[in-house]
Amino acid sequence: LEPIRHNDDAVRKFGIHQAVHLCRELLNKGLTTSIHLYTLNRESASREILQELGLWIKKPMRTLPWKSFGCNHPVRYKETVRPIFWSTRPNSYVFRTQDWDDFPNGRWGNSSSPAFNDLADYYLFYLKGHLSKEDQLKMYGELKSIVDVQNIFVSFISQQPNQNGIKVTRLPWNEQEIGTQPETSLIKEQLIWCNKHGILTINSQPAVNGASSTDPLVGWGKPGGYCYQKAYLEFFTSQKNTESLRQLLPLYPRLSCQIINHNATIDWTNGESTMPIAVTWGVFPGSEIAQPTVVDPLSFRVWKDEAFETWNNW
Repeated sequence: LEPIRHNDDAVRKFGIHQAVHLCRELLNKGLTTSIHLYTLNRESASREILQELGLWIKKPMRTLPWKSFGCNHPVRYKETVRPIFWSTRPNSYVFRTQDWDDFPNGRWGNSSSPAFNDLADYYLFYLKGHLSKEDQLKMYGELKSIVDVQNIFVSFISQQPNQNGIKVTRLPWNEQEIGTQPETSLIKEQLIWCNKHGILTINSQPAVNGASSTDPLVGWGKPGGYCYQKAYLEFFTSQKNTESLRQLLPLYPRLSCQIINHNATIDWTNGESTMPIAVTWGVFPGSEIAQPTVVDPLSFRVWKDEAFETWNNW
């Protein structure tokens, strides 16, 4: 370790190599039939160890379409509905709802704006991730223009190496360290086009019409069910693009849109201003229709502060 102790990436790779060697020795000698890995804050090293050992399940079944942390929580374990805005920032959502006495089960409801906790600067720093300044420069480069920013978003969606030969595996609006969600591959080309043209996408899902609940990309829930999704796209863009979008919306009456700027001086929607809309639902044998993901206009106004603040913490 001495020659590489100042190189964090090399130390991490050395640790992974040693752990893989040890695990293989234990398994090959029959000293154990299983191994247990535990991580406090990063899953990448554990994942790489399991991948090297051939024990990584690439496409596990999902109980819900979003990442749940509540299986052992005395109240949250009942949670079955969330706004889609935090689907790529589940840790943030847990922080902001940690003081709730009850969690939505079955339906989100629309009686009043949910009381989300303020996301203090500490949490913004924590959720930003653990990339060093050097690693950030390798991944993002020096962003000097909107084109530079667009190229970063394109690299993130395409998962092609950037000009430094490094893959952009994460953005501040996405907590996971392995790039985009698997289902993004279904609309990857459309998302690349959007980002090349100044529509900086931070959350999306493809339309799904009756896919099997065991589908490796979009499936969730119990076997024997069918999954449905409305197409969804969330993005930052210029005021000029926003004005053009508003002019085009009347031509597409089935398209719902909510537009808001950083200080809410612009806050417009062509739909219900308080009514949540299910954008993911599932039909399962012997069960009521599940609606685990919604677009809620009231929660969107809470989310927009976090979304804009994330630019300042990049």
